Amino acid sequence: MPARAEQLDFQRQDNADKIQLSYRWTDFQNQEQSLSFELDKQVIHQQFQKLKSYQPHIAQRSVMLAMQKAARDIDPKQARIAIRKVGQELQYQVRASNPELISEWQSRLFNLERQAFDDYLASNYYARYADYLGQQGVKPDHIRYANESIVTLLPAANAIYAKLMDDSQPRAYVNILLSWIQAIPYDTLESRLTSNGSGFLPPASVLINNHGDCDSKTTLAVSLLRSMLPNMSMVILYLPGHALMGVKLSHREKDATVTIEGSDYLLVEPTGPAPYQVGEASPTSLAAIAGNMFTYEKVTGIPQATSGE
Repeated sequence: MPARAEQLDFQRQDNADKIQLSYRWTDFQNQEQSLSFELDKQVIHQQFQKLKSYQPHIAQRSVMLAMQKAARDIDPKQARIAIRKVGQELQYQVRASNPELISEWQSRLFNLERQAFDDYLASNYYARYADYLGQQGVKPDHIRYANESIVTLLPAANAIYAKLMDDSQPRAYVNILLSWIQAIPYDTLESRLTSNGSGFLPPASVLINNHGDCDSKTTLAVSLLRSMLPNMSMVILYLPGHALMGVKLSHREKDATVTIEGSDYLLVEPTGPAPYQVGEASPTSLAAIAGNMFTYEKVTGIPQATSGE
């Protein structure tokens, strides 16, 4: 096994309506592999291009405007509401003759503030994030990016699938995919709690730019695996300064796994440059998971980060 996943060559050629990508790399057996495919240029250029970078003060202004609009619709005979920004927080004051109405509207405003913030995040492909200590932040909605990139990346998924024998097991597909993605040059991940998604690249951008951090490369892997193995259950695991995956496949005694909600998932490290096959992970990843220093999102269903148990 090579000491690191090594990309031997990368070529990109832009045509009128296609972007042709070609890769050469060494796999887990130190054998040279190659892959070529074309992506739709127009789709890539249009996809995700209108999204805004996350800026807390703009998000807060959007929330405040939504709350002020709702306050104007309240019957003044019922309650009078004042909403203002104080420092980095929104504050609202409720005046009513009935103490029960004050409590009711305070509760409504709290829920409205939360819903308005979630709506702003969703409109720009962001999601709430909490680390294993419960510290709150905002990150790109990785699962949404993965799901909405499946069709765009279908030529890449088909090219990987074509490299396998007809009777190949799912593990073989995941392994060839891993060796390829691990060899793509790596960018250092910025803090999820403070970067507000800076540095994240959507799946197609990782491929055409030939680099990505661990969140970006993991999202790419999720999208490609969902394309060719749509019934396989997966989770994204968020560790301090790192991300990897868990996949539900039959496992061997030596395989590294994580138990999520009573189910065992094989660990999968898409980031590289260390060459880890399915069921293998770095010592730091294994230590963090053993110490419950992670949160996770299920790839199927509505994504929601949950503390590791």
